Amino acid sequence: MIPYYCNEAMMELHNVRSFTDLTRQLLEIVTEEGAELELVIERLRTTPTTTLAASVEARIAERRRSTRGFELVSMNERAYPDVVGIEARFTFVDKERGPRFVHEFHCALDATWMVYQGSCRLAHAAACDGWMQPTLESIKLR
Repeated sequence: MIPYYCNEAMMELHNVRSFTDLTRQLLEIVTEEGAELELVIERLRTTPTTTLAASVEARIAERRRSTRGFELVSMNERAYPDVVGIEARFTFVDKERGPRFVHEFHCALDATWMVYQGSCRLAHAAACDGWMQPTLESIKLR
């Protein structure tokens, strides 16, 4: 029996040898100042032979190929109090929603590649960036 926790409940997974949590959460946020943001928390599989840096670089390369108007603003290693990883900021043009800004933080937790992604309209980029910094600093691992 393995306990599994989600925001609303805990359940016991019976007759399970192991599992990989690949859930994705999406929060639609409006800041006190009125900026509209989205926070996506994504869990992806890692492979023992691929580094976090290689995984992030491959994801960025795929976006360059497939995303309209993709422009990498910055990408560097970053340490927060409980997590160390790679932070990337980029812009692109969404066909339906127009120019977008994205602030991502990638980290590896055991065999899971975690992505914390804040995004917004390009006009709210500074607000999104400013909101993501304390949000990422507040991550507390369980």
